[in-house]
Amino acid sequence: MLIRLVCISLGVCGVIGATAVAQTSPSMTGSPHPATATRPSISRADKINLNTAPVSELVKLPHVSVRGVTAITEARAKSKFKDWNDFVARRVVPRFVRSELKELVTF
Repeated sequence: MLIRLVCISLGVCGVIGATAVAQTSPSMTGSPHPATATRPSISRADKINLNTAPVSELVKLPHVSVRGVTAITEARAKSKFKDWNDFVARRVVPRFVRSELKELVTF
């Protein structure tokens, strides 16, 4: 279980690190503000299946931290989420995150 947690955490960190490295450098126009790293956005039409999505897709969810991604993957490893009510009942992520996710995920 510990090895699995470490592997998932390393995978998430690798995905986040790869996106940070892939960011373009600030232009040479003399702007004093460096480019900021942003998370890839998800449109409401592209719902993410919490039971099958890889870590690289889960990190795109708004307000979901590495800890949240790890909690989701561990919870679904025990048993698949049946529906939204099952996901909420397991308290995998905090309440404010759940309200942000409701329209972006499927099961």
